[in-house]
Amino acid sequence: MKVSLIRVQARLSRLNLGGEMGHACFRFFGAMAFAACLAVAYFAGRLADAGAVFIGVGVYLIFGLLWIGVVGRAVLTYQERRMLSIILDPACFAVSIYFGGAALGPVTWAPIVMVIGNGMRNGPYYARLSTISGVVCMSIALWCSPFWRGIPLVSAGLIFAIIVLPAYVRLLSEQIEQAKRELKLRAATLESASRTDSLTGILNRSGFFCALEELLEEVRADASSAAVMLLDLDGFKAINDECGHSAGDAALKEVAVRLTLCVRAGDTVARIGGDEFGIALSSGLTNESVERVAQDLIDAISSMRFPAKPELRLGASIGICLLPNPRFLIAEEIMEEADRLMYQVKRAGKNRFRSSGEPGSRYA
Repeated sequence: MKVSLIRVQARLSRLNLGGEMGHACFRFFGAMAFAACLAVAYFAGRLADAGAVFIGVGVYLIFGLLWIGVVGRAVLTYQERRMLSIILDPACFAVSIYFGGAALGPVTWAPIVMVIGNGMRNGPYYARLSTISGVVCMSIALWCSPFWRGIPLVSAGLIFAIIVLPAYVRLLSEQIEQAKRELKLRAATLESASRTDSLTGILNRSGFFCALEELLEEVRADASSAAVMLLDLDGFKAINDECGHSAGDAALKEVAVRLTLCVRAGDTVARIGGDEFGIALSSGLTNESVERVAQDLIDAISSMRFPAKPELRLGASIGICLLPNPRFLIAEEIMEEADRLMYQVKRAGKNRFRSSGEPGSRYA
């Protein structure tokens, strides 16, 4: 017996009250609990006209038990069951109210919960249908019952509550959902801002490393080729010193635009810091095509002109780490290799590139 009780409790704990079966069981066991309270009141001599009361509660109990069977055996379609329960739930409760009279006073909130539940589970359309069904059924029951007709203001208050309270809950729910959407949007905006360079509008160092991690996952998954470049501007200090910081900022913005135009839509361009840029070329490139992109980047920067100082020129030194490479498995190792190759270029004369597969590189 004890084992059976434990199993029943375990099954009940797994019921999802938001689901159809969970709601059906909640309806039945809630009615059972109230019937038990009425039984106690009856044996204590506190229940007048007990026969009518138990007829009313019995009607709802029978409906609750039958509905568990309907849901469990999947009688009718889910849509049909949903529509039918919206009609039968308040109708059976109205019968209980009619027979039960004052004894059903403690559960007059039930139609309100029915409407709120339908709205929360199924949406505003079903909440409106449930409201109409509840108001019609309860109005008929309260009007036909001698007890409830004798207290018209209380009866009117019950009908008014069925209309107003669920509508208020629905309004609050919509406001909460709107607030959650705005919070998510704000969080996404802040996250995007934390990964974006405020001057150029492209990714910053943090955003680049996130994109690099995603690229590495793709490379590991299908062993596709990719490349990571570290680009440092040559001659940028002279522009800053002779033309001013505003001209330097304008130059960095123009560089970001030109770099972005030289790569594909799926590739990544970021300002790592100062006059240093990172470029991640996604899969589908050969070593030759990577070199062509690198040369395009150098040509695009070298063609920039500064009217205030026509003699000034910008160049670019680029270190390229080709992937996959068993020696470089994490983002930090890849960036260190690209940085090492980029400084080799600077020492060799600047305004060119060197990749990890070239003769003269450590891992050629």
